[in-house]
Amino acid sequence: MTDDNLLKTGVVKFFSLNGGYGFIVDDETGTDIFVHLNNLKECGLNELNKDNKVSFVQKKKGARFYATEIKLI
Repeated sequence: MTDDNLLKTGVVKFFSLNGGYGFIVDDETGTDIFVHLNNLKECGLNELNKDNKVSFVQKKKGARFYATEIKLI
C-alpha cells in the first residue's frame, strides 16, 4: 500500500512566506511533509503559521512527500 493521496492531519512546523515553503509534521508518523506556497494558494490560503493544526492530502513526487488540499482545522 502506498501513502500517496491519503488524508492526513498535522501541525505546521514552520512556514516562510518569503521562501514560499514550509513543513507540516504528520500527526501519525511524525514525518515532515513539504508544503509550497502555490499549493496553499490553490486551497485559498495565503500563509500558514507555526503550530496551526491542518488537514491535508499527502502526495508523492519522486522520493519526497508534499501536502495538497490543505485546510485549517
